[in-house]
Amino acid sequence: MSKAKNAAIPDRAIATIRAPKRNDTDRVNLAKSVKAAMLASPHWPQATDAQQAVATLGTKADGIASSLAVITSLRQQLATAEGALVLLRRDYGLALTHLVSTVQVFSGGSADVISSLGFQVKGAPVSDLYPAPAGLTVKTGKDHGTVSALWKRGPARHGFVVQHATDPANAATYSATQPCTKSKCIISGLPSGTVVHVRVAAVDPRAPSVQSPWTDWATATVR
Repeated sequence: MSKAKNAAIPDRAIATIRAPKRNDTDRVNLAKSVKAAMLASPHWPQATDAQQAVATLGTKADGIASSLAVITSLRQQLATAEGALVLLRRDYGLALTHLVSTVQVFSGGSADVISSLGFQVKGAPVSDLYPAPAGLTVKTGKDHGTVSALWKRGPARHGFVVQHATDPANAATYSATQPCTKSKCIISGLPSGTVVHVRVAAVDPRAPSVQSPWTDWATATVR
């Protein structure tokens, strides 16, 4: 047998990595596991080029991990900000409606006053004036010092004004009118245990007084 046939056949192995690399988390974990395996090898001290290469890989993996942490934090902040924006848009719409209603009451239907405050004047359609709101009920409120009023919206499209008094026969006990955009209202800051009378009118730009007739007084005891 010739010496060539007796010589050892050299290895033909090719290095590869079969660990998953589908996403950034896989990449970061791969860098850690490869370095740990290399450090455990008896050949590690002599593999100087591989030491530098795995150190570079680890640096890149650390950068990926840091970036992922920043992105996760920013996504959480974005979700929080978007949720807050939804609420702010809703509250903005309510505040704008309330502002228009307040200006309408203050102007008394005067186009000059409305224009002087920076609002546009919209002509009211010719139709019957609004009647007094129907179905007014007043109940003791859930919180101390409050009563709650509820009525039917009816044809009103510009909101309402609410007024309360301790003695309907004495105008000196009447409160200032309170604008309300919905067909319900909570009146607060009242003396607990007192009897309060409440009435409501619809805002009506076509009416000489810029409101419908008042409802009859409805009564409740303040909590």
